[in-house]
Amino acid sequence: MSRTHFHKGGLVEVTRSDHGGSTGPYYPATVLRPLTKDKAHIFVQYQTLTAHKADGRSKPLTEFVELGKVRPAPPRELHRLFKVGDDVDDFRAKGWSRGTVREILENSKYLVALDGQADQEFESDHFNLRLHREWDDGSWVPPLPEEQKSSGVVKCRKITFKLRDKKKTMGENFTNGTLVDDQADQEFESEQFNLRLHKEWDDRSRVSPLPEEQKSSGKKKCRKIRFTLKAKKETVRADFENGTLVEVSSDEEGYKDAWYTARVVEYIGKDKFLVEYVSLLTEDRTQLLREEAFASYIRPCPPPLPPVAQFKLLQKVDAWYNEGWWEGSISKVLTGSKYVVYFSSTNEELEFNHSNLRLHQDWLNGHWVMDPCCNFYGF
Repeated sequence: MSRTHFHKGGLVEVTRSDHGGSTGPYYPATVLRPLTKDKAHIFVQYQTLTAHKADGRSKPLTEFVELGKVRPAPPRELHRLFKVGDDVDDFRAKGWSRGTVREILENSKYLVALDGQADQEFESDHFNLRLHREWDDGSWVPPLPEEQKSSGVVKCRKITFKLRDKKKTMGENFTNGTLVDDQADQEFESEQFNLRLHKEWDDRSRVSPLPEEQKSSGKKKCRKIRFTLKAKKETVRADFENGTLVEVSSDEEGYKDAWYTARVVEYIGKDKFLVEYVSLLTEDRTQLLREEAFASYIRPCPPPLPPVAQFKLLQKVDAWYNEGWWEGSISKVLTGSKYVVYFSSTNEELEFNHSNLRLHQDWLNGHWVMDPCCNFYGF
């Protein structure tokens, strides 16, 4: 783990000094300072652990951590199904601990025995489990599914450029502390987003000129307009392959804004698919429920997102309820990592644990769109 390069704002997991080994617990955290002077520690802020202030209030715990006790946060695989004997991590007591699935229960629950506590078994919700992986010299073991191997890192285009001697300024009166360029010709490699089009300041004007709407060099007073974006929730026609995991909705009264995980069995024509639900059973409860669904009510499973430390008031979420994901919004933030969620489709409020909520995403015109108010890191 010591060879891994961490960046400010990166999501990581930390095992505390009083624990060790691959059993954890591993606590989710955010990197505040990637490397200290001794090159052996980083400074992090925990997402689930808190410290008490002198006035009795709590704040996120921050501390310096040895590099050997830190690893990147593995991406979530929200739709993975577990079987008896699987090596898993169980989110318990604010951290991820290693264990083994002992029994599959009803209502998407499992019986898990934690390593070091083999004589005790704990009941865990499906979404509090993940497949256990080791971080070994820059890669996950066992490896991630092919589509997640990028670990969420966006590869940016790099450009090589040369710095030139800057022209002397033309009689400008600079105050103390003003920065000026003084660099000999050198070549550097830089990310594309760290570059901008060069402009010369020539006798109080820029060469080449700015676009018309930017010519005023002072502060521009803008007229503020409040507006609402409206988007029609439509699923672009997709050719789902047999066996693909998807989410299926319905326009049936009482089930609007609910999405159920299913697997595509086959395309049956006339824009319809036969699907088999992952968590819904037939009336006699002997087998998984199958039914036909129009393509307009089928969407891919949402991509995994970084874990959320705390949901905010009025934030859009999906709540795991009655074996499906129901669209709602946070109407109350309670203590003990609990929330009250309001469902506009049924005009009711229900209480949920943090672990049974996920950030809401909409599938619009073939792309996933998030609520712009989403915040992964805030307490």
